Amino acid sequence: MSTAAEPTSGGSVLRGGLWYLTSRIVPQFYSLVISVVAARFLGPHDMGRQSLIAFTALTLTTLLTGSLYVALVRFVGETLGRGRPELVRGLLVWALRIELVAAVAGGMVLTAVGLGGGEPKNAWLLAAVVCAVGVLHTLPSAALAGMQRFRAASVVGLTTGLIGTAATIAVLAAGGGITGMFAVEAAIAFLTLTWTGKLARRHVAALAPSPEPARELSREVARYAAVLTLGVLLTLVVARRSELFFLERLSTDDQIAHYSIVFAVMTALLYLPQSLAAAIIPAFASLHGEGATERIRSGFGRALRLLLVLALPLTAVSAAVGPSVLELVYGEEYRATGTVLLVMIVAYPFVPLASLGSALLTGLGRLRLPLLATAVAAAVDVTLAALLVPELDAVGAAIANVGGQVTLAAPLLGAAIRATGSPRLEAGSLVRAALAAAIAGLCAWAATALGGIAGTTVALLSFGLVFAALAWALRILPSDDARWLDEAIGSRLGGRLGRAFLACSTSR
Repeated sequence: MSTAAEPTSGGSVLRGGLWYLTSRIVPQFYSLVISVVAARFLGPHDMGRQSLIAFTALTLTTLLTGSLYVALVRFVGETLGRGRPELVRGLLVWALRIELVAAVAGGMVLTAVGLGGGEPKNAWLLAAVVCAVGVLHTLPSAALAGMQRFRAASVVGLTTGLIGTAATIAVLAAGGGITGMFAVEAAIAFLTLTWTGKLARRHVAALAPSPEPARELSREVARYAAVLTLGVLLTLVVARRSELFFLERLSTDDQIAHYSIVFAVMTALLYLPQSLAAAIIPAFASLHGEGATERIRSGFGRALRLLLVLALPLTAVSAAVGPSVLELVYGEEYRATGTVLLVMIVAYPFVPLASLGSALLTGLGRLRLPLLATAVAAAVDVTLAALLVPELDAVGAAIANVGGQVTLAAPLLGAAIRATGSPRLEAGSLVRAALAAAIAGLCAWAATALGGIAGTTVALLSFGLVFAALAWALRILPSDDARWLDEAIGSRLGGRLGRAFLACSTSR
């Protein structure tokens, strides 16, 4: 076994996933805080306009970097798994040249929109800066992810995100509006790039004192990224609020605001299972480079079971309490978001499964079926959006998104299961977990009738207590998975976490 692949174990993947989760879920919490404050200061119309500009900048950044990011993460992990760290530095030097060109291109596109009549003009120009810097940030971020240095990257995002949140709230309170929000975002993007770049250079230098030309590896990465580019474009349609373009043309800025708020909430809820799935890409790539087929199979099966056990209660509590929370936090002007949330929550269990299947297939270098599945899902999403948005506004956009997500999940998961040799699903445990989640969700929904903060608080507490009791009574965790969790993270909280896992398992 290579030195680089030795840290790749179930525990390391879980810990990496938790750090990856922290680096994503906490900034998403920051974003939700900013969203609430912006909704109060800007109102639905300006909130919708800000969401459209931010979405356009993010979409362009992802389009310019998404395929290369995934390719770098995979091949950095696989190269380390093969014991060739000296090639990693050469690969990153090559990738830097690509990213510089992409950063200039992205900045120019959004600058052209601002100068061509996009309003507010200065907000579009600042969004161009955010896009360019975001493209450059892809390289050090991919390097750290490929080396499974999730903790180092997480600290940066958590710190700069906190600073940015405080600054954005201050700017909004001072009347800075949409333009002020993007000014803060541009400054934070520069800070994040500088800090992450320094960390990546340090860790890469520790792997190899000097770069070695990686011409063949670079060509392989380029070919992989080229094939993946179409997949990234199609994924943007299915998973990145492409429905906003239909709302912008066929509806109103108010409806854009309603849909954007719910999409942001769903994104935050999905970061927990999706982050654990994303951490698997470099781990599977390293194990694939090592030829550890059995470890890949067992790891995928366990990840599949645990993601489902995690997704079920999160789906139930979101459906039960989500609409009342949105109205309470955002205000009566945004009451319609509750209906949009109930539609979108239907896709919740499917999204992490699609992410897991995609992570495995990406780690194994199998791109054809994910590309085809994403193309079909994108066609379903766009067709439904074109048909439903004119009549149903944000609700139609939500239905379109759900249709695309469900269409994508089935073939990805099926292909991943076939690739790993049909891992154990433990259907009995999953049925018991679903039953526990459903009963707890009904109790929480009944408690929301109390109304206001009191009703929401009672609903959340009742869900937690009822689900915990039923998880223990029904033994929702398979014994092998409970022991694995105990060994991986059970020592946390003075060992209470491990005892909780074992208490909810069939082995007790």
